[in-house]
Amino acid sequence: MEQKQWEALDKLRGVSAHVGELFVPNIVLKAVENLLEDVSARIVCDPWAGVGTLAATVKEITTAERVLLCTRDEEVASAGKNIIRSAEWYVNDPLEWLDALDCDLDVVASVLPFGAKSNRSVTLTSLAGKPIELRGDLGNLILAKAAVRLTEEGIGLFVVPPSFFFFQRSVLRHFNSLGLGIEAALELSSSTFAPYTNIKTYLVIVRKRPTSLIFVGQLTSDLKTNSQIIANFKGGKEGGKLELGRFVEPVSFRGLDYMRISEWSEQAQRQFGAPAVQLGELSTSINLGRPSVDFEFPSEDNSIFIPLIGISDVVDSTNDLSLKRQNYAQVVIDPNRSDARFVAQFLNSEFGKKSRDLNKSGTVIPKLNKQTLKEIDIFVPDLQTQKKMMEIETRIAAEENTLLSLQNEIAELRRDLWSSPRSSGTVIQRLEALSGQLSGSLAQHALGNLDQWIETLPFPLSSILRSWQATPSQDFKTKYEHLLHFFEATAEFLSIIILSAFKANEELFKLHSQKLRESLQKQSLSFQRATFGTWKLVVEYFGKQTRMLLSVDEDQALCADIFSDSSLVMPRTVSCKELVSVLSTTNKMRNDWSGHSGVVGQEEAKLRNQNLQAELRKLREIFADAWVDTQLIHALHCRPRKGVFENEIAVLMGSNSEFLKETRSMATWLDVERLYLSKRNSGETLLLLPLVQVGPSPQSEKNACYFFNRLERDGARFVSFHFADYPELTGQFEEATNVIKSLAGE
Repeated sequence: MEQKQWEALDKLRGVSAHVGELFVPNIVLKAVENLLEDVSARIVCDPWAGVGTLAATVKEITTAERVLLCTRDEEVASAGKNIIRSAEWYVNDPLEWLDALDCDLDVVASVLPFGAKSNRSVTLTSLAGKPIELRGDLGNLILAKAAVRLTEEGIGLFVVPPSFFFFQRSVLRHFNSLGLGIEAALELSSSTFAPYTNIKTYLVIVRKRPTSLIFVGQLTSDLKTNSQIIANFKGGKEGGKLELGRFVEPVSFRGLDYMRISEWSEQAQRQFGAPAVQLGELSTSINLGRPSVDFEFPSEDNSIFIPLIGISDVVDSTNDLSLKRQNYAQVVIDPNRSDARFVAQFLNSEFGKKSRDLNKSGTVIPKLNKQTLKEIDIFVPDLQTQKKMMEIETRIAAEENTLLSLQNEIAELRRDLWSSPRSSGTVIQRLEALSGQLSGSLAQHALGNLDQWIETLPFPLSSILRSWQATPSQDFKTKYEHLLHFFEATAEFLSIIILSAFKANEELFKLHSQKLRESLQKQSLSFQRATFGTWKLVVEYFGKQTRMLLSVDEDQALCADIFSDSSLVMPRTVSCKELVSVLSTTNKMRNDWSGHSGVVGQEEAKLRNQNLQAELRKLREIFADAWVDTQLIHALHCRPRKGVFENEIAVLMGSNSEFLKETRSMATWLDVERLYLSKRNSGETLLLLPLVQVGPSPQSEKNACYFFNRLERDGARFVSFHFADYPELTGQFEEATNVIKSLAGE
């Protein structure tokens, strides 16, 4: 069915500007299959049928006798007849067509139009016999007219935007009067319909009877997880995790995001040891910006400036505004309640950004206003704690200034040395004086701090740096070779993360796959014989695409979905421009040095090691807190238990090859043959492409890491950058081979 859909859509791309409206994701098709597997029907219908993909699935599952499909486009109907030939196709306005229907419907299934307006009204009759006039959203009107045509035991499956639940003019407000009810609302992530649209949607189940509770959950690309969610729904039980299913009252449900923010609020309350207060309680006044050219906010102490649109940072000075003044509100914080800098920092946190986002109103450009600003929940410690923290912050700033001064002094030494060779004598004297100040305990502290940082990295990277550290101190040649291996492994590991994210949505990846291959070909690079340069280019290309997603507020949710990282820490890290600079520099070093035909002397080897250490320091700064909450994990086994998936996992962090084991209750069934990036706090997981392998080596029980290197006639070759006993693996590696061929366009 999926292949037939693509063939039909490809034919229509040249004649229809709205092909995206016809697309039905595989997630939706599989969910509908599960939901209808015990349902038989005589007449099924899709009043907004597209090319009939969804209807074909419904017919196959329900063995329906008649399939009634409506579309407004003759070309679309013609293409659809190749997908479902036995259907009765109608080219008409869907509202007029539903009016003219002379039969009731056992199943209605439709991906309704998102955000389309209708200039006509629809009048339906309530159970009390009174007319109900509906206007506005076309999808709402189609849903209402189709739902009232359901048989008594009929079922409606509709994909709707989130506004269906909270807009005042939503048809949902009239469901009880019309004798309709929502049995379930299953969230579909922002990436489900990408790249055609990046909005979240819901698959709702409508019955011709009022309901007192709605089952809510989240569908993902993991079909096992989705099957468990639907089993929970059919069994009338809640999942242990929110995403696996909860029952809520219809009048209170505004979307899963609001339920998540409630759970996060409880967590924040435990962390801060105090309940949330609304921003309106902390503020003494709120001043909205104006579009006037000469407008200035009043001069007020202890103020913050909150962007009304988007999710850019809250600042405490007009000098730091990144948008026009009309897009900000000045909030003056009561100094007896809090320090403005604390409030700004909180509102820039993951929780604060989500809270800001959920308080916006408006359909075209969601925006904060005075009232919704006041309703934002804030967590701040008591004033005594704030004062103590500010004192510590002042000390940190002072130490930071000292370090900056030292960095400036070192930079000045380098400038003087290379601007005038005659100054070398003076430079060495100044350098020795500086070295004397930095030696001893300070140098030991730096080494110890580096040790700690290495243990925060994923095992595939940490293990290489541990080999570098374990090399005899004067063996600079082996040391710098370890660092070269580390940077090559880093380029490949980060490429795997980025490719895994974009390939999680095949439609999104298709937009870039050809351009990526062309870029590789121009530099005589390929995935089949991957090199440091291959992976550097992947990070460079997809880093740019990720930055583009992050730069548009509406696309950030899509970015969070494909990377499985609602905090956006990982996509921001792997797309950092400075990261490409480090990889480009170290790749050039590798290329230059591998072409060196002479013997590398001790001094040259020492210099190379120092140059690579400088790049390592830059990489450490780039990684920052990327691995604080993100872990590389490997599932050992999984079992569904009490509505959740209990995954026993190995945590592949740090250089120790004896991995820690733990059991985590998660919303996802983890594949025991694959590696994942997992967010420790939220439980979000990103399935990694099988281009990095971690496990016991063939001739040893000791765990080792192997990276994909190249395709060979009889399979694939993987190499280890840290395990000298068995440095390479060759074999079929069918999954890895298929991934590489897919990336290469074969």
